[in-house]
Amino acid sequence: MESEQGGMDEEEIDPFAELEVSTQAPQKKGENMLEALMNEEDEIVPTQGNLFGETVVEFEDVELEIESDDTDSLSDAEQTYSMLLETVWVDDILDPSEVELLARKRDELNISFEKHLMMVRKIIGV
Repeated sequence: MESEQGGMDEEEIDPFAELEVSTQAPQKKGENMLEALMNEEDEIVPTQGNLFGETVVEFEDVELEIESDDTDSLSDAEQTYSMLLETVWVDDILDPSEVELLARKRDELNISFEKHLMMVRKIIGV
């Protein structure tokens, strides 16, 4: 039989042995990545609490009234509308949807168009 080499068939030749590659798992600690990931000694992150071990300082809630000419003269509805107006006016352009929103909110909050114009003048500084 000519296909035999040194008493072995080609099918029995171990390619890893021929290439001198070890078929055993690495024995050195740290070389097996799966083992490192599954190591039970690894630190477990708590599901609750502070993850960074920092001390949390809590303060008492103290309510302070800020006195301002704007808040004293405006009702809650006017303050809400003023905040909305400042938000949509931030780019100095009112698109049609913003105009419609302001008109709806004026009706809901019972704010007159004259009061609206006064608020606009205050915002633009006229």
